Amino acid sequence: MQTGPVSRLPSTIRSTALALAVDTVTAEVVTAMRGAGVRPLLLKGPSIAGWLYADGAARPYADSDLLVSPGTYRRAAKVLWDLGFRSLGYLSQQHFDSDAWARSDHALVDLHRSFVGVGASPEIVWKEFAAETETQRVGGIDVEVLGVSKRALHVALHAAQHGVDDERPLEDLRRAVKTVDGETWREAAEIARRIDALPAFVAGLRLEPDGALLAKRLQLSPERRPLVVLRSGPHVPVAVTLERLASEGSFRARTRLLVAALFPSPGYMRKWAARGARAGSGAAWRDRPRLILAYMWRPIWILLQLPRAIAAVRRARRA
Repeated sequence: MQTGPVSRLPSTIRSTALALAVDTVTAEVVTAMRGAGVRPLLLKGPSIAGWLYADGAARPYADSDLLVSPGTYRRAAKVLWDLGFRSLGYLSQQHFDSDAWARSDHALVDLHRSFVGVGASPEIVWKEFAAETETQRVGGIDVEVLGVSKRALHVALHAAQHGVDDERPLEDLRRAVKTVDGETWREAAEIARRIDALPAFVAGLRLEPDGALLAKRLQLSPERRPLVVLRSGPHVPVAVTLERLASEGSFRARTRLLVAALFPSPGYMRKWAARGARAGSGAAWRDRPRLILAYMWRPIWILLQLPRAIAAVRRARRA
């Protein structure tokens, strides 16, 4: 939901208008999912803005992030399809725990079954995050949001996922460290242990000086895994995929990763090609000939990125 009439408004008004538009879409989608027997939990967005930005500072958001149980994921996807959304393919080629859905009115929904940095199964993740939720008024309806300890955990995991190059998750983390009490962070750390996300949780905290002190006070192990190190550090294209290919145990999983890296969905390729061309939107890449050229260029681009990616993986493994 980043283009269209809203994008032509002044920045402050645009942020407010965009948030209201996203909240309306959230209410629409949540209502439809509930009608289909799906229980969605709202992540980030208004639950973060109202919690960490109560001082009036802007916390813009452009999409709806929803977590559903793995058993209802396909049903939730069908609801989105029936509402006019179409899948853009996996949110990133780094993980397979969420999918981005877009509609012609620029509405965006990110549908999650788990999170980057989590080693436990989606079933275990759902069991943990669906317990002890809260409600918040969004778009005129009551929506389930994460409890405070899970919200804090998710803020740290989100920072670790996007690393030092993305300021918004880092600002969320700074505010969470200042806002949330030590006992709640201790609960978040315990949940991280149960879902095998402690390395990513600690890595996220350590991206911010006060967060690093908090991790030390909680006596959290600074264990570092190569994937966590790669994600939380400066972005190096292809490096995360390369490490995943090297660490996956089965031939089937490696093949799936390789195919996803070389031949992503058309929606992802349009976004990737437009970003590489520094275009403001993917509009220039919607015609078929340009899309075919993008698919032809992608393997060459990956080969060109390999030297830096290999060096980054080696550094991460040494760390």
